[in-house]
Formats: sequence, structure tokens, C-alpha cells
Amino acid sequence: MKLKVRCQFSKRVAALALFIASCGMPALAAADEIQWAPYAYTLRAGENVQAEMGTLEVPARRTRSNTATTTLHFVRLPATGDHPGAPIIYLAGGPGSSGIDAGRGDRWRLFESLRRQGDVILLDQRGVGLSSPPPACSTPWAFPNDQASTEGSFNASLEAAVSLCAHEWRAAGVDLQMYNTAENAADVADIARALGGRVRLVGISYGTFLAFAVLRDHSEFVERVVLAGTEGPDHTLKLPLQADRAFDRLSARVSADPHAALTPHLRSSFEAILSRLERAPVWGEAQGRDGAVTRVLVSKYDVQLVTFFLSATSENAVRLPGLIAAAEQGDYSGMARMVLFLRRFLAPLPAMPLAMDAASPVSGARLRRARSQTERSIFENAANVPSANFANALGIVQLAPRWHARLRTSVPAYFISGDLDSRTPPENAEAVRRGFRSSAHLVLHGAGHDNDLFLSSPIILERINAFLGGERLRDEEVDVDILRFE
Repeated sequence: MKLKVRCQFSKRVAALALFIASCGMPALAAADEIQWAPYAYTLRAGENVQAEMGTLEVPARRTRSNTATTTLHFVRLPATGDHPGAPIIYLAGGPGSSGIDAGRGDRWRLFESLRRQGDVILLDQRGVGLSSPPPACSTPWAFPNDQASTEGSFNASLEAAVSLCAHEWRAAGVDLQMYNTAENAADVADIARALGGRVRLVGISYGTFLAFAVLRDHSEFVERVVLAGTEGPDHTLKLPLQADRAFDRLSARVSADPHAALTPHLRSSFEAILSRLERAPVWGEAQGRDGAVTRVLVSKYDVQLVTFFLSATSENAVRLPGLIAAAEQGDYSGMARMVLFLRRFLAPLPAMPLAMDAASPVSGARLRRARSQTERSIFENAANVPSANFANALGIVQLAPRWHARLRTSVPAYFISGDLDSRTPPENAEAVRRGFRSSAHLVLHGAGHDNDLFLSSPIILERINAFLGGERLRDEEVDVDILRFE
């Protein structure tokens, strides 16, 4: 089973001591020159694209006066158009996804298209990919397969594992406090300055969160910004009922699709499974590629996690009707395989995503709103997995509250959302764009997260290029036909 799950660590939800006592970051020092070298950018299809690898030394922590630095790496794909504009910096999601790796597969279509507008910069953010990542933790996390997980036991297990990793990182000299979105945004500003002073940004998911931070303190470097799958400054904590609404829209599409006849009512079947598992967990047997069978005690929380993750993108959501139909009939082998997959996905505990999320502040209003929705949601708080106290486990403090305040800017923005996206729904974009003097919003009906937001319709790349080229676009809703239920 080939699954695509974006690295997404949910954010710390309680207020901690302020990381930055002043209102803002100190003034940036002049950026060093970028060091460029020829680079053969190899696509997964086997093609080599002539590009350049850039490196830039930036301060590890700008709030300190020491001289510690970290090295950023990024690939420059040269412009192919006749009249290239300002460079376009791609801000990957996660946090923790590699911008350099993003274009090697399907998303190459996006970057190839963007090159008509200007040079495209694929950035590995600090601590990711080629940009000086901390060493891997020697003790990956594992949850016992013979125990029924709950949100409490799941998070307690994760916190204990992360605490051990944090001790190991500190012993190795890793400064975990350097991984926060304020420093990440200052890195982007340093790159922009070194490139000549003006850039355009294209971000997805956490990349939009990073773009908002760039706009907050460094908007003088930004001409225009494309925001796909909006995670606004105060959207680090997800609202469970938003995930419910996206799932209801998916359920309606399943009901209307003759190929999903095994589960004509996805939501009611899902609720029936949850009700059964609330009374008692069920054993499932997952068979590996080598034929070995692993028994897993599948709980209500496990099924909520699996369903939330799969429902977020069209590539994975199409598996849900068959998976839920089997479980409703008592066959939990598919669920067990997915439970193991997600646990393996979380197991490495990479430092940058953990610290970056933990340092992101959440407003009291957002926290109260999310808590009030938890009991009414079919996912409860599984939409915020893992909701562990990683800031405490890592020994870091959060950024100042101003980083979750509403952003106001005159930089033009183009928002792209999918109505089946349970992670960054269209409501996020509508809330954030109120602070933009000039914006347009493309809503894709039938699209979820990830590649759906760039590749589910040829209209998307057409609109992005038009916007980056200076055109003023209007709000638009487009139906996409990409769901093919198994």
C-alpha cells in the first residue's frame, strides 16, 4: 500500500514563558554572499535538470550575540521565460519537509511551470534535508502493539521518548531553541537580500505559516505570495469541527459514487465503528511484505487517527470506503496496517519539526475554541495528533504572542484551498485574508491537502502564473474530478 502522509506535528497548546521579551526580532545583519555551484537536479523519473546549489551561512540565533551560525542549502532552477521577474522561493510544509526534494516527483510540474516567471529557489529550511539537520535520535519512539492507545497514553509515551531524545541532542551540543518560525522567517529574508532584495513566495501548509511570519517582519522583501493550504498565524491548533465538516463533504461524495458501494454512508459507518471500539478495542492482524503477521490492539483513538490522516488528501481518502467497510464487518487487518504505518511515520522524532511546532504560540481564544469543539467532534482531538507537551519535553519556550496576532499587509496574496482538506480548510484562508489589502481565493471542490492544491486541475497553475505575473485575480470556485474510490 503506497501512502502519502505529510510530516505534521501538531503544536504545543498551552502558553509558556516568552521566548522573545521585546516586541520584535533585532535588526538583521547584512547577509553574506551566496556560494553557488553547478548542480544536477535529478527527478525520480530519471531526468537531470541543470541547476545550481546555493549555500548561505546565517546566524543560528539572532536573539543572541554569539557568532554561532548554521548553513542553509537551496537549489536554484533557472528561469525559462523571456522576461523573468523576481526569484520565487518555495516554502515547503511540515514543518520538516525538504524543499529540494519536493520537486523530484509529481510536484516538478509546479516548479517547471513557475520557471516561466523567474528563477525558482527550492529551500531546505534550517535543520531539514541538506540544511544542517541535527543528528537523528538513537532511540526512536514505539508504542506497544498489545496496548489500546488513548490520547493520554499516546502522548505520555511520545513525551517520554522526546525527553530522552532532547537529552541526547543537548549532550551533542544541539541548540533546540534555534528551531522556531521567527528564525526561519529571518533566514528567508537573508536569502532574499542576498538574491537582490525582492522575491515572490509560494508556500504550502506550514510553508504558508512561515510566509506569514516573513510578511510580518520582512515584507519589504516580498512582492507577491501564493498560499496553498493556509495555516494562519493562530491556526497552529486545529479546530476539530472543521475536520468534521471536511469529512462530511467526503462522505457525501462517497454516497454519490457507484464505485464506493461497499460503504454508501461513510460517516455513519465510521461512527458505528467508533461506538463499538469505545466499548472494547479489537485485535487486528497486519501482514507485512515478508509475510510476517503483527497483531495490533486497535482502539477508538487509533481509528480516529487513521481516518483523519487518510481523509486529508485525495490520494489516501480513496482507500477509506473499503477500509471502513471491512472494519464494520469485523475485519481490522487494514486498520492494523495503517496503525503500524502511522506509528512508524512518527517514530524517528526529528528535532526540527518537534521544536518548530513546540515554539509556535497559540492564543487563549483559539485554545478555548478548540477545547469546546472536542467533545462534539467525531475525531475529538485526534485532529491535533500528537497533542503532547513537546515544549516541556524539549526544554524550549514559545515565541512571543505577537507571532499569533492577526497579520495586516499590503502585499498581494493568492490563496488556494481544497474543500476536502481537513488540515488547512478554506475557512482558514477566509479568516486570514481579512488582513490583506489585496487578495483572491481559489477554492477547489473535491480537493484535499498536499499535491491536490497544486496539481488537481490545470487551472491552478494557470492562475498561479497569472498572479505572479502581476494580474489581479478574482475569487473562484472550481470542481475537480480526482477521487477514484477503491
